[in-house]
Amino acid sequence: MTLRDRRALIWGGAAVVGAVLALRLLPWTVRAVAALRAEAAERVQTVARANEVLAGALATRDSLEQTLGAVVALAPRLVDGRSAADAQATLSGLVSLAASQHALRIVRLDPLPDSAGDGVFNRVAVHVELEGDVAGLTRFLGAVERGDPLLTLSVLSVQATDPGGRPNTPESLKIEATITGLYLPRGVK
Repeated sequence: MTLRDRRALIWGGAAVVGAVLALRLLPWTVRAVAALRAEAAERVQTVARANEVLAGALATRDSLEQTLGAVVALAPRLVDGRSAADAQATLSGLVSLAASQHALRIVRLDPLPDSAGDGVFNRVAVHVELEGDVAGLTRFLGAVERGDPLLTLSVLSVQATDPGGRPNTPESLKIEATITGLYLPRGVK
């Protein structure tokens, strides 16, 4: 092999290696750099979003503390009870106590089933039938509507059993009412 042949082989090999580098390695390098730039841009955006979330964390914590404080402040306004049965018993006792304090006779007291029990606060209700006079009824309604826990009189029906009545005797009323309240279920599964 002559010197000229060696030079031709070296230049040919260099041309092949140069072509491989130019056609294969250079495009791959360009694609890799572009992908790295895109990934870096995504990471910068992620860091910016994380900084925004961290900046809002203090406000979120304050909002959560205010909400929890409001829920705790509601506690005296709720019917006491961990479960629906406990709350029913408490509500029945409250209604019985209010009726007896205001000279009303309880004819019947029935707990009503709760139809919506998936929220944070659940509803508890009783249907009560009472007998008494107007003064007792007004005091009973005031005690139910203005007392603690917060109760709602959702249905009220009043009938006079003797509309003509006798003079100088208190009237006799038949009263039917549905009384509802809210309780916070806890620790029951």
